[in-house]
Amino acid sequence: MKRSKLFLSILIVLLLVPFLAGAGGQKEVEKAKVTFYWATYDGLTEEFRASLQDAFNAAHDDMEVDIVPVPWRGLHDKLTTALAGGKPPEISVIGTRWLLEFMELDAVEEVTQYLSKSTVDNIAPGAMEAKIKGKLMGLPVAAGARIMAMNTDLTTKVPKTMEELREEAIRVKNSTGAYGLLMPGKKYTELTDFAYYLFAAGGDFFKVESDGSYGKCTINSEAGVKALTFMNRLANEDKVVQEGYISLDRVEAHPIFYAGKAAYVMIGAWVESAMEGAKSTFKVKYAQIPGFAGHESTSLIITDSICIFKDAKNKEAAGKFLDFFYKDEWKARFDELVGFPPVTISASKLPQFQSPLYKALGEAALNAKGWPLMEGFAEYTEITWDAIQEAHLGRMSPKDALDEAASKIDKLRGK
Repeated sequence: MKRSKLFLSILIVLLLVPFLAGAGGQKEVEKAKVTFYWATYDGLTEEFRASLQDAFNAAHDDMEVDIVPVPWRGLHDKLTTALAGGKPPEISVIGTRWLLEFMELDAVEEVTQYLSKSTVDNIAPGAMEAKIKGKLMGLPVAAGARIMAMNTDLTTKVPKTMEELREEAIRVKNSTGAYGLLMPGKKYTELTDFAYYLFAAGGDFFKVESDGSYGKCTINSEAGVKALTFMNRLANEDKVVQEGYISLDRVEAHPIFYAGKAAYVMIGAWVESAMEGAKSTFKVKYAQIPGFAGHESTSLIITDSICIFKDAKNKEAAGKFLDFFYKDEWKARFDELVGFPPVTISASKLPQFQSPLYKALGEAALNAKGWPLMEGFAEYTEITWDAIQEAHLGRMSPKDALDEAASKIDKLRGK
């Protein structure tokens, strides 16, 4: 009996040896964890966030992503707190304008170091607003290019040039009594309406040097003077824009279009939802903001980006996650939910993005330009706005006003 018990005990020990050896001799492989601060855009759902997270984690035994929803209003503070504490996430959505601040802190990496070539090559060039001195410091996640919308009750003409736009705006005003074109003229935080005409004339805000840095201010270039002179002519000579335009900013001016009282407006992706909210009754047609004769259509684009933080632990894994997220299966659905046109070339060809609005927005993004990413641009915007208003009020010529503004800006920048 004793021998049987001894034999049974030995057998049990022998059977347990492999398991005990495994437990003591093998450690579970630690997964590379990627923390992603996920901005809560209108339209994004918790279901989509969880599905993306679960799908990536299921497909990768050695990596794990934690997608952390953060309201926009608290995102900047959360990031700066994490950076100050030395515990940044691997990746985060940011307002692209924040990049300079993070670069000053030496807190972000060039994203292309961690992405596959196929992902980078699939990004629409016009969406790369975060390219600084030739380096892509943020991967565009949501980008909105500007387009032209027209009220088909007043016009069906798609202007090929700014000169044609002026002619048709005059015709609409004379034949219908409606405004030919909207032009916000009140100072606000962006220079969008001046940018439309400046880019249309082949101009830019600053000279871009060979190393990608910004040289002297060029708002007073031939293109800049042409743009402001043209705007002044539309408003004060042709009188085709809304009355009191100098006292109306974009938010105040656009409802005039929604109400069916203007033929053309330069606007962004929100146009259809805004018209629906305003209960607009006319049909709208979309086109590109035209260039002046001899110049290509070049729109303005404003973007949000995803950046990779330098002091994060698992940047290579973060790149793998971004490669996964930017596949059409996921990124295209994201774009649908937030209502922005795709930033990837492949998604822009999908059926759901073939509506007239999406087609126009996608085409605009291919050749669009963003704001200069530079410190002090908010102040330079103020100076430029003052010059524009001086010209509109007739107190200075467009050239003199822009010359003075460019000189002030260069002096502030030490140029």
